[in-house]
Amino acid sequence: MILLRLTAFFAVILVAGYDLSAQAQSASKQNYPAVIKDSTERRARAEREWRRMLDAYSVPQTPPDLYPITYTPRSLLGVTGGIKLISFTPEPGSEGVALREAVRRFLDRWRELLGAEPAAVSLVSNDGSGDTQRLTYKQANYAFPIAGNAGEMVAVVSRDGRLLQLDSRFIPVVELPSRPSLDRDSAAKRVVGRTFSYSDIAGHEQRTQVGGLDQVTVKRLVVLPVEKGDSTEVHLAWEIVAGKQLSWTIYIDAMSGQDLRVNQNFQT
Repeated sequence: MILLRLTAFFAVILVAGYDLSAQAQSASKQNYPAVIKDSTERRARAEREWRRMLDAYSVPQTPPDLYPITYTPRSLLGVTGGIKLISFTPEPGSEGVALREAVRRFLDRWRELLGAEPAAVSLVSNDGSGDTQRLTYKQANYAFPIAGNAGEMVAVVSRDGRLLQLDSRFIPVVELPSRPSLDRDSAAKRVVGRTFSYSDIAGHEQRTQVGGLDQVTVKRLVVLPVEKGDSTEVHLAWEIVAGKQLSWTIYIDAMSGQDLRVNQNFQT
């Protein structure tokens, strides 16, 4: 009798645990993909910060050029002559360091406008060309890298310390699954046999098929923002390259297996 009661007791625990697990999985699916919705409050805050920034650098007021939904600056359109970030002349040989420090201070000061979390932003490239430097920063506050140029800020600065171009594509942090439902091998198999179309140099449509797994490389898991009307969906995705001499990058949802985006990696 005692054995029967214990068996029944553990059976109830197992069933309850299964129900809780099923409920958790169901809730996870309902909340995925994460959605960044358009917000009048976010836009108003961005416009206010833009005006404050122009006033701080004694720049005549001009309407901001903002990305939709995130409302981060897309350019310095209308800002004649740029924004003076350095009011002193750096020592010879230290110009590059001074410019990087000036942009970092700018990023920290105007974090709300730029959508940045300064502690999670890193300088990933610094290209000098003539009298300007192009600095590219990447956001790293997700568990996985953000695909493409989303999560990125580009600042072009003149040698005398004027910010000439600004493009901030940082995105808000939203909750995503910590691991995929679709494993790497299954993701690769979804690409085999697919046919891709492209136009040759004469404008004629051509087709090529992915014949086997030897033509498929699953590169990594990424965070992929996808604009949908007045919101942005944030997906966990497999980044896959298909093809050899002619190749395409395919993004497949790592939870549902849905195709999210296909980029052609060559020009015709």
